[in-house]
Amino acid sequence: MLRVNDIAQRREEDMKLTDALRGEHGAFYALFDEIEDIAATEDAMAQWLGATTVLEAMVTSHEALEERLLFAALKPHLGDRSGPLATLHTEHEEMERFLAHMLQESDVDRAILWISEALGAARSHFKKEEQILFPLAERILGDEVLIRMGREWAEVRRVTVD
Repeated sequence: MLRVNDIAQRREEDMKLTDALRGEHGAFYALFDEIEDIAATEDAMAQWLGATTVLEAMVTSHEALEERLLFAALKPHLGDRSGPLATLHTEHEEMERFLAHMLQESDVDRAILWISEALGAARSHFKKEEQILFPLAERILGDEVLIRMGREWAEVRRVTVD
């Protein structure tokens, strides 16, 4: 549990990786809603395809960075053959498959079914990370490690946090 004094002692530029990933999830939720709105309109195939192509690139980038930074740091503590890391990694692969099927699909109705599966899986997956993995990471790794990893995230994302 984060106390008020802990927040006051943290410098403004100290951003934990878990905070950064939660922020990315927020951007994804807005994009998911937009894609669903586009998919519900007729004759919006080009707009929808563009949005889902962006989604696929964002998801791939997010998953790769999350696995490289957070999963790798948690692996010595949690292992990766079973438990939360194994489950979340499998879900990453599942989302990638759904998105790949969607991008390869020539039938609009079937493509919409694939994207619906991908968005449902992603929302469920993000909730698991937000409610289980991130609090677990904060307990196991602590602020110092997560802040260092937050700086690494910012460097990769080319975001200025100081």
